[in-house]
Amino acid sequence: MPEVRLRRWRLTDAADVAVMADDPYLSPWSTMVDGVEEWIRREMAELRGPTRAICLSDDDRALGRVAVRPPELASEAVRCEGIRDSDQPAGELSYWLVPRARGRGLAYGGVRLFLDSVVPALGLRSVVLDIEEGNLASIRLAERLGAERRSPTRVHPGRHGDPHTMVVFVLPVGG
Repeated sequence: MPEVRLRRWRLTDAADVAVMADDPYLSPWSTMVDGVEEWIRREMAELRGPTRAICLSDDDRALGRVAVRPPELASEAVRCEGIRDSDQPAGELSYWLVPRARGRGLAYGGVRLFLDSVVPALGLRSVVLDIEEGNLASIRLAERLGAERRSPTRVHPGRHGDPHTMVVFVLPVGG
């Protein structure tokens, strides 16, 4: 598995990640579809919590993203029926890779590094992974990370109001 590193976002990343605006698993949720450069400016400002670009250790190009929203900025997923009081405070973890970077373990490496280096400062007890039911690669990653699948699934509207069935996973991260 190639070694990864994380770094902060910069405007020059737009060309490397623009392909994600059309990704079927990301476009229902991401504001990237409204403009990649504006999306990157928001990522740089970290208005919704810590976010990092996933890169190879020997290549500075952005290949993906890992981020966590603190509880006050997270979706209803962190408060849904599958979340226990003992999971709180819970943040919401998200991640993706550009298509050319998939299938090599880079998301796993980037998420583990993020969980070890960025998340501890947030004082969270767990992170919630709210994954669309048909996104098998993301579900497999949640399982590989050791996240526990919770019941029931939930229905959540995408950016345009269309319903998506979501599978909730919880990963402990702190004391």
